Amino acid sequence: MRLGRVGAIAGLLLMTATAGAVVPRKPTAQQPRIAAESLTAMPAAKLGGKTLRTDRGVRFNARASAGWSRFAALAGGKWRASWDQATGVPSRIWGSGVHVFGANGNAQIAERAARAWLAAHLDLLAPGSAVSDFVLVSNHDDGDQRSVGFVQYAGGKRVVGGQVSFRFKRDRLFVIGSEALPDVYVEPLRSKPMAPAAMLAKATTNLRTELALPNAPVKVLGDAVVLPLIADDAVIGYRIAVPHEIDGRGDGRYLAYVDPASGGVLAVHQQNRFANGTVLYRTVNRHPGRGRVDVPAHRAQITVGGASQTTGDNGAISWSPDIDQTITTAVLGDFATIVNKAEGGVLATAQLSISPAGSTVWDATASEHDDAQVSAWVSTNTVKDYVRTHLDAGMPTLDDAMTVNVNIAQTCNAFYDGKSINFFVKSENCDNTALLEDVVFHEFGHHLHSVQIIEGVGAFDGAMSEGASDFLATLITNDSGMGRGFFLSDAPLRELDPVGSENVFPNDVGEIHKTGIIYGGAFFDLRKALFAKLGEPTGRALIHKLFLATLRRSVSIQSALIETLASDDDDGDLTNGTPNECAIRDVFGSHGLRTATGSILAPGVLETTALATVVRVDLEGLSERCAGDDIQSIQLDWRPSFTALPAPGLVVMEKVNDARYFAKLPLAIDGSVLFKAVITFTDQSHLVLADNFADPYYQVYQGATTPLYCIDFEQTNPFADGWTTETTDGSETPWEFGVPPGTGPSDPPAAFTGSKIIGQVLGGDYNPKQYSVLRMPPIDTRQYSDVRLQFRRWLAVEDSEFDKARVTVNGRQAWINFTANKGQRSTIHHIDREWRFTDISVSGYAFGHTIDIAWDLQTDEGLNLGGWAIDDVCVVANKSSICGDGIKNQFELCDDGPANADVAGACRTYCLLPTCGDNIVDDGEACDEGFGGTPTCSAACDILTPEEAGCCSSSSGSQGALALGALVGLLMFRRRRT
Repeated sequence: MRLGRVGAIAGLLLMTATAGAVVPRKPTAQQPRIAAESLTAMPAAKLGGKTLRTDRGVRFNARASAGWSRFAALAGGKWRASWDQATGVPSRIWGSGVHVFGANGNAQIAERAARAWLAAHLDLLAPGSAVSDFVLVSNHDDGDQRSVGFVQYAGGKRVVGGQVSFRFKRDRLFVIGSEALPDVYVEPLRSKPMAPAAMLAKATTNLRTELALPNAPVKVLGDAVVLPLIADDAVIGYRIAVPHEIDGRGDGRYLAYVDPASGGVLAVHQQNRFANGTVLYRTVNRHPGRGRVDVPAHRAQITVGGASQTTGDNGAISWSPDIDQTITTAVLGDFATIVNKAEGGVLATAQLSISPAGSTVWDATASEHDDAQVSAWVSTNTVKDYVRTHLDAGMPTLDDAMTVNVNIAQTCNAFYDGKSINFFVKSENCDNTALLEDVVFHEFGHHLHSVQIIEGVGAFDGAMSEGASDFLATLITNDSGMGRGFFLSDAPLRELDPVGSENVFPNDVGEIHKTGIIYGGAFFDLRKALFAKLGEPTGRALIHKLFLATLRRSVSIQSALIETLASDDDDGDLTNGTPNECAIRDVFGSHGLRTATGSILAPGVLETTALATVVRVDLEGLSERCAGDDIQSIQLDWRPSFTALPAPGLVVMEKVNDARYFAKLPLAIDGSVLFKAVITFTDQSHLVLADNFADPYYQVYQGATTPLYCIDFEQTNPFADGWTTETTDGSETPWEFGVPPGTGPSDPPAAFTGSKIIGQVLGGDYNPKQYSVLRMPPIDTRQYSDVRLQFRRWLAVEDSEFDKARVTVNGRQAWINFTANKGQRSTIHHIDREWRFTDISVSGYAFGHTIDIAWDLQTDEGLNLGGWAIDDVCVVANKSSICGDGIKNQFELCDDGPANADVAGACRTYCLLPTCGDNIVDDGEACDEGFGGTPTCSAACDILTPEEAGCCSSSSGSQGALALGALVGLLMFRRRRT
């Protein structure tokens, strides 16, 4: 039984990716509207400039959560998963399979099994949801796989994009997919919803203004929904919204989500997918520059001697009596209907003579507008014939007459709008896009993709759709170059098989047409590989099957790998391989799409003095059978931190076995060394460990130290041991002590050691627009001049342009998370995916022998992540850094031995020079009442009059402050992305 695919309105609500122009749309002075090629937040969403994700990123590293452990134990066998990096749910689970007798042949058995597994593992597949939140929408059997799909609701409203699906093959449940949204909570509307007519009027005004479409019609598409606002690494939040559509035709057709209480536009998403006798129509051979060919007028609606007739599949007509006859041609037919958008809108036609058993040719090339109509009509029939013959003869809408709009008064593009395909006129730079066969095939490809999606199982992804549409064109033309003739030459618009290079994930992720080449190139290369392995007829049939499977069940380019393997599988068990596993894995791997991940085993701290230590790389997810996951080399790359040694360098790691490598890492003496591992596969794609764009280097500290304060959070409650926490606004602090539940998508699944940690909102995300701080008890540094904070960290925060996570010492910043330094476009978020050892110098930030260490976080109004999670904290001192031994080391500004004293003019007992702000009045200072000054003594150590105190007491810039800042600059280490 098949309950249905994405319908017209339902499909619009579910699409969260781009509009399908054949090339990127570029706003102009005349068309300043936003492109919204993916779901785009508008000002009414109040996200503070945050951007929503354009790509559904996944990670293949295992999450050792209780839910995953329970699933693995119940399912038995071997299983793996890819995890949505924003929601934390398993995007795809695949493995040995679980036997469900009769599931492929009986829809009810499959449904019961799917419901049972959903209920048993709801905490894994859809955290925070109830079983009743999921409604069955599809139970689809294509003779190879049965796919059962459920869509997600919350509070009786559809959650846009939320779904869970189950795949059965050979009576085995072997793949599970989840795009469910976790912990859906929507704050009540602040005011009463507007009346429908008032809301439509307000939305119409707002949409026309914000999208620069002053006359475009607007309509409501359905009931209110729950709209998730998702960034690259987290769910920003959920909103109640009413879907609308504004249709500016060639200028853009947008799906809009409107706040029902205010009529404000929360988000928009472009929906245009910018792409016996015989009658012959003269058309292009790919494009006008390649000349013309005469092809049969397939199922054309014409008149013969004044009587209506539809030509046969081969353009054949018949009439009686057996004499010459006059026919009237048209660009109307059973499968395509041309609409001429040129001024006047006259449809092309011609009267031609035909003799019995002869043929006649309609040549409309004398007029660009007529030529465009004939060529687009022929090309639309060609792509439909290909789909009917090779892909899916039962495709819904395939036998309907598709509307084809040509000669639109714009240039250099084409688009699919969910209902029709649309083409622009010629300019001095670009040809009439209706005259480009590849472009017509491409635009129809978007329609093919949207219609094929199994509701509740697959989902529309704009980048994948661009790649799939390109690939469809190359299937028909047998040419890896797509869009020849676009720029009035035979050069392709996009090349799926470039010489000497490949488009690789994630390096080539960007604008959606560029990203799409990753998918299109992988499938073109897979086509070549299958032809070579199986021969062309068998290989062509298989590539069609695999291509169609990804259109139906994938939700992103990364998920297409698993769906391709699932389609190729022959026994419902992916752990024992598939008939063409190696061809598939090798090709996808060469495009950076593989299931491999890795981990590093190395110490965080070494007490003994050694020249080097061993670093080990362990890999998982590599294919046990295929050469495409073979490793060419793994390089260990290092550099010093605050010391000059060891010198930067790299070494090739030695192989223990296919999944384990090791190398010796040079060490610093009384300092840290930074290192990463770069894994290079034989196809020249790469994997880098550590897996954190904002902090790609691990740390190892070597030095003989003495502990000044240590806590592992197991035996002692830190809040009973002098730790404190507060917020500046008096709100409830997010800092908690306890056992991490492992439920937050960016939180640790467990403690680093033992069971307890301290962190922010254990199992959840931090609060918006809040400053919170966690302070340690004061630490006596004794006689030591090199004191270090060492701890394990699992930190998940935005780029510090937006959210600032810091370690401070006596209120001074000692560490802060990375920023891309691009203003509102800064998106290098700090996302730890493992417990990271962290070593920070905390010397030189304070006068005296007591330091106050704190972790803090200042957040903005949107995109909340897991925040700080902390374990195994130690404040240690370098045993050789004795202030007062008369030997000045790199951490001291002076050391006069026994002469050190906290009196005027002396080297201080903590080995800093006399400095304004240290509460000791030295020569040249009129007063000294501490760093920052007081109402009576300025920060420059000048006495203030009452009048001066009123205006100037907060001044800074003293020589003392500069001296302290110089030492801080020397000691403070700020890691930067390379």
